[in-house]
Amino acid sequence: MTGEDTRPEDDVLHVLELLAGEAPAREYERLLARARGSTAAPHRLDRVERATRLALDVGGHFDRHRRREAELVALVDTARELTQAGRPDATLRLISRRARLLLHVDFACTVLLAEPGEPGETDVATLRAADGAVSALTVGHRIPAAALPADTHGERPGPFWTADLLSGDLDPHTAAHAAALGEIVHAESLHAVLGVPLRADDRHLGHLYVADRKVRHFTPDEVTLMCSLADLSAVALSTARLLESARAANAELERAGSRARSGLSDALRGRHVQDDLVRLVLDGIGLDQLIARAATELGGGLSVRGQAGERLAEHGRIPRPDGAELERVRLNAAATGIACPLTDGTWVVPLTVRRQDIGCLLFHPDGSRPHPPAGPGEQVLLSYARTVSLLLTQQSTAADGGLADAFLEDLVTWEGPTDRLVVWAGRLCAELDRPHVVVVARAQTDAAALVERWATAYVRRHRGMKTVQGGRLVLLLPGDDPASRAEDVRAELAAATGAPVTAGAAGHTQGAGTVPRVYQEAVRCFEALTALGGSGRAAAARDLGFIGMLLADDQDVPGFVERTLGPLLDHDAERFSTLVETLEGWFSAAGSPTRAAEILYVHPNTVSRRMERITQLLGRDWQRPEQALELQLALRLLRARASLAPAGLPSPGPR
Repeated sequence: MTGEDTRPEDDVLHVLELLAGEAPAREYERLLARARGSTAAPHRLDRVERATRLALDVGGHFDRHRRREAELVALVDTARELTQAGRPDATLRLISRRARLLLHVDFACTVLLAEPGEPGETDVATLRAADGAVSALTVGHRIPAAALPADTHGERPGPFWTADLLSGDLDPHTAAHAAALGEIVHAESLHAVLGVPLRADDRHLGHLYVADRKVRHFTPDEVTLMCSLADLSAVALSTARLLESARAANAELERAGSRARSGLSDALRGRHVQDDLVRLVLDGIGLDQLIARAATELGGGLSVRGQAGERLAEHGRIPRPDGAELERVRLNAAATGIACPLTDGTWVVPLTVRRQDIGCLLFHPDGSRPHPPAGPGEQVLLSYARTVSLLLTQQSTAADGGLADAFLEDLVTWEGPTDRLVVWAGRLCAELDRPHVVVVARAQTDAAALVERWATAYVRRHRGMKTVQGGRLVLLLPGDDPASRAEDVRAELAAATGAPVTAGAAGHTQGAGTVPRVYQEAVRCFEALTALGGSGRAAAARDLGFIGMLLADDQDVPGFVERTLGPLLDHDAERFSTLVETLEGWFSAAGSPTRAAEILYVHPNTVSRRMERITQLLGRDWQRPEQALELQLALRLLRARASLAPAGLPSPGPR
């Protein structure tokens, strides 16, 4: 088919063969070059050229159809992926990526208008997803909603496209998009831009944009493809939003159901606990036992506080609260009737009876369980709070009704078995298993009614008991420090009556059976104060030195020696010194260092150094007559105990 023998008919046939074989354009150019180089007539050459052009046009149509078919296949694949995207954010990312790949551009993004009821500003649009971005000014970028074309006078915004958005020669519709996307266009260096609206159910959702970083003319087929993709994307986005709303609603329903089930379980548990607590109260459970049980069941520390903030019972670890904060939160809890938290995580539960504030219950979780006021133990905590209120009310009723007075009157003079005392104490909610002290006091006044009223208020405030024996006021009060309690009673009763008050105390008790013994010791202490001219003073047995030891029922000789000579005994035991021996020699020598040195067979300077050390350990007042007398008595008791020890055995010292 070359040379002069080539005929135009053969070239036309060759054109058809190239068309059938989908030959590239260069093959057609080669065919035309051979035809022009032949000796064929001009009209035959024109025929070959026309056939070539027609073949190229037909091939172009075939290419467009194939491209269109590939685009439709890609569109179908995109629709399939959009049905599986799930959440709105994932759907938007898929839309942007598919748009960029379908149109073979550098950048694609979706800009959405705010939905009605969506939190945040409603007059802005947000760039929600982008693909192919190279700057940070993309996802999350906010655009004023008024800058975007929207529905006006019943007309919907249509697609727009431009080969060069940065050229400046734009129509009004394109200029509106250019103004809205200005920052992004410059940040991403975009020129060619194509944008189509996203609509679903006659609602304008936003816009889908694709762009190139070079000048490019978009074809009608590409615009049509983008519109189809936008329609699919809008439907998929609406579906994803509906599914997300449905998932959120289902999750909320599940949480509500879980709360309802938890609340029902909590209510049933609280009912069972309340039944058990009522039975325990009827059986005479004490406040300490109740608080210990509650702390174990709730998992934390518990403390019962009275109306004045005094600690009535406690079990477990409770951080020391700030007094001002506790008072403020306690009053708020009492006013609202609900548990209120402190800053350290402790919950304050009000204790009320007939809307009257009688104190509060402090609960500090140990962290191993949910906080009861916010978790499944709320009803249990409230059940315990109601039971504590009941016990406190019983105690107050017993005190107001005179039952506690009668009980204490029998208690201090009891001589039989203590079983009945324990039962009676349980019915009165008297916590006699806890340490108590006995205070015997007398005010030098004839206003017996005033003393009675003050004593009633005092024992109610401190959860104690009172009675009158032999014209003296007898108080049984919780605590383990008789001296401080006696001073407190003396000071308050003196302030209330305006008369001198003498108070003797003893303790602490160890159960109901020890109360009579402690009472007798408190009476002897009171009588010793009166006999020694200590009227208007307050003291416990240990405050009276060796006299208190003699008055005490158990006569704790080792304890007296320990309190008096303890620092010297510790020093001698730790350093193998002889300070106790030196002090004894010093007293034997009537305070003469020289004579003491002769007795001890040491140099006088050694005695002086030892005496200086004794002064450091005992204090500078140890040579005062009353303290010196107690030291000499303690030394004699120590010497007597050593001489009475069995032969060959260690001396039974105060250790």
